[in-house]
Amino acid sequence: MKEVCLMKKIKNNEKGFTLIEVIVTLILVGITAALAGMWIVSVANGYIFAKTNASTVQKAQLAMTRLTQEFTNLQLHSITASSSTGITFNRANSASVSVPVIISMSGTQLQINVNSTGARTLTDSVSEFELTYCDSPNSTSCPTTWSATSRIIAIKLKLSAGNNTPVEFIRRVTPRNT
Repeated sequence: MKEVCLMKKIKNNEKGFTLIEVIVTLILVGITAALAGMWIVSVANGYIFAKTNASTVQKAQLAMTRLTQEFTNLQLHSITASSSTGITFNRANSASVSVPVIISMSGTQLQINVNSTGARTLTDSVSEFELTYCDSPNSTSCPTTWSATSRIIAIKLKLSAGNNTPVEFIRRVTPRNT
């Protein structure tokens, strides 16, 4: 009899978790892990989106800088062909020899071809490239072909960034060598 009472005391003094407590704890840990996982995925997606957009903006800015430099230094009388999607003009190389320069779209790439040496890509992912030729800084409507009275080249460049978000750059350039 003494042994039976001692056994009951030991059983009553044992401490532990019930099955319900273990299941509730596992469910709460699972919910917390799922929320943390979704948060990590959204942070990673945001980082990738921001990195893609920064890269696209950098490419567009480099292309616009090159176009601005080319158009600023061109002679107005050297333009041999113009349209809304491209321009051809002559410029002097380092040996003062006139070489043709062609700036145009090819698919989704904006390319420059100097001296017929082969086109070099200024930027890719281009969804729109448009040139207009204005007579004055106050012009609101500019033609898409060069004329004898044109003095300003307006550049519109639109690239597709992360999630196909369009990024648009617009710049007006006045050639200084008139």
